[in-house]
Amino acid sequence: MIKVGDKAPDFTAESTHGVVTLSKYRGKNVVLYFYVKDMTPGCTTQSIGMKDSIDAIRALNAEVLGISSDNLEMHKKFLERYKLNFPLVADTDNKISKAYGVYNEEKGRARRVTFIIDKDGIVRHIIDRVNVDTHAQDVISILKQLN
Repeated sequence: MIKVGDKAPDFTAESTHGVVTLSKYRGKNVVLYFYVKDMTPGCTTQSIGMKDSIDAIRALNAEVLGISSDNLEMHKKFLERYKLNFPLVADTDNKISKAYGVYNEEKGRARRVTFIIDKDGIVRHIIDRVNVDTHAQDVISILKQLN
């Protein structure tokens, strides 16, 4: 798995907001959160928490990217149903989750892990044991420490 201090692996992928390239976010912090599956209870709680906290996150010079192995069609349904206000990235071939070292071979998809990437593209914090109920507030606390 990628470690704190490593350069975040760049990627370009389809998202609910068009094609996303991580390196184009330089100058901002990025909250890259891998989640298991659209429309599941834990992932829904986690994503709604991020949606509800997006203004506070953006006030800390950060953007949010959610990523799972679900396809773009499923991501769009998930985004529309819960009015999510940030891109969901489709990692259908699991290349991104493998690059970050969060791919779960047994389940064939990413584990729930969040990377806080600074404005220079360096991983500054990893939340490996995500609590879906407090995830957004945990992210905000970490971003405050970075700023």
